[in-house]
Amino acid sequence: MKSTTLRRANITREKVAMMEALNRYNREHQEEDFYRTQSKNRELDALWQSFGVKTPKNEKAPQVYFVTGLIVGVIVTLLITTFISLLINVSTPKDDIAIPDKQVSTGNGKFSFIPADNTSAKKSAVPVIANEEYVVKEGDTLESIVIRFYGSFDMNKVNAIQEANKMANPNALSIGQKLIIPMNK
Repeated sequence: MKSTTLRRANITREKVAMMEALNRYNREHQEEDFYRTQSKNRELDALWQSFGVKTPKNEKAPQVYFVTGLIVGVIVTLLITTFISLLINVSTPKDDIAIPDKQVSTGNGKFSFIPADNTSAKKSAVPVIANEEYVVKEGDTLESIVIRFYGSFDMNKVNAIQEANKMANPNALSIGQKLIIPMNK
């Protein structure tokens, strides 16, 4: 052992006697301290009660504030949307509205419709969509290809791809294989 440890452990009889006297003193005065703190706590409670701020009895509940805020919010929202719609109506030019040159004849409360021009019928014809070609990649299945091109799985689309590519087995795809995807079906 170190010499410092031995010196610390070397307690004389005088030190032991002094420690015992201190311990006795603490035990005797412990009860007095308890009663002293009890009386201090009572004094502090009395002071706090006389000093405490009392809340007024006519204080509004939180629900009143919530409902008031809700109503004000709805009114403000309606005002803003009305203001924005007025701005949109004012800023939209009225010249964009097309008025037809031909007059619609009405007789006896019946409407007669003006036939469409032949030029507008030609413009609205649906263009023919050609078939697309797809090269099979690693991890592709016929189902995933159908979902990629058509947006959702449909067995009729799988059958259409099989017919277009003359496939006997839909599970026999190979990487690099070119598939024709019919887009008009």
